[in-house]
Amino acid sequence: MVEDNNIYLDDDSKIESEIFALVKSITSLNIKYQKGIVNENFFRKALKSTMNNLLKLNFVLKENNLQMADLLKKMDFSQEYNAVIELINRVSSLDLPDNDIAIKNLTFLELPGITSEITSSFITLMDALTLDGLVKKDLIFNLFNELNQNLGNFPGLDDILFKIKSINKNAVNHFDKLISDAKLKEELIDDLYQVFKEFQNKLHLTP
Repeated sequence: MVEDNNIYLDDDSKIESEIFALVKSITSLNIKYQKGIVNENFFRKALKSTMNNLLKLNFVLKENNLQMADLLKKMDFSQEYNAVIELINRVSSLDLPDNDIAIKNLTFLELPGITSEITSSFITLMDALTLDGLVKKDLIFNLFNELNQNLGNFPGLDDILFKIKSINKNAVNHFDKLISDAKLKEELIDDLYQVFKEFQNKLHLTP
């Protein structure tokens, strides 16, 4: 399955094979589920696993400037792929553990774009702080606001959003000191990075 974002850099056939394997496996499993060969719990877990791997695969494509639609057209595989996406969206009541994402108001295909925006917001904010952008108060707080907004657009991230708002509040309350205290600024960046890693882990995006 998708484990390393560099695995597909030089060989589109590997991407196509991954797409084919994911789609065919869940299609076959759905048939077995409908026939009563596999139970509901196993089927739901398999759907969740497929959803996670497709999400990772979409990230790999985006990071390497590839389009899923173009690959599917090349493979003549759009109908089969879309059928699996519809299946995942249709089974909206997945009994996922509390620490997993509950996808309610968004379609699966919207998630990679939103997650990419959140990732970009985290990195931009940390870069701005690292590059002494903190002297520009409006810039930093605008970046915090952007991150808060993007996190709010993704279901199931209330705990992450709460932590970012707390970090944001702390930055507002101690802004003057942050300008001159390098150690305090480093601690702020580290706090942001820890929440960023938690965000990645929650979406199962880390290797």
